[in-house]
Amino acid sequence: MTQQVKISKRMQEAAEWANLVDEIETAVEDTSMIAWVGSADGHYAMAWRDFKSVAYGTEYRLCGGFCGLAADLVVKLSDGTWYEQDKTNGFFYHRQVPILKPGFKPFTVMTGYGSLEELNVED
Repeated sequence: MTQQVKISKRMQEAAEWANLVDEIETAVEDTSMIAWVGSADGHYAMAWRDFKSVAYGTEYRLCGGFCGLAADLVVKLSDGTWYEQDKTNGFFYHRQVPILKPGFKPFTVMTGYGSLEELNVED
């Protein structure tokens, strides 16, 4: 059963709405990499082609609230990374598990503009 939400013209004007499948296809450039779509804990999941056919007509509010996406919805890729929605702006972001690299370096500066690498450049 496809869950579709009727959005009145007044509601559309009051908030930014998006099509779920379109947003995922825009964020994930190579959808052949999608292993599954479902909950972050893996208790709910569907293959991309099944999810796409079920969610094709689903419209949602980009900034959450009523008619926002489920808080734990993720798009898991075959390389172990995933996409999740940032609830503050509605965009999907690519996330990956941090991995400790061989030859890692200690650091002392943690505040300022830039990455840890940029802030801790050896002079």
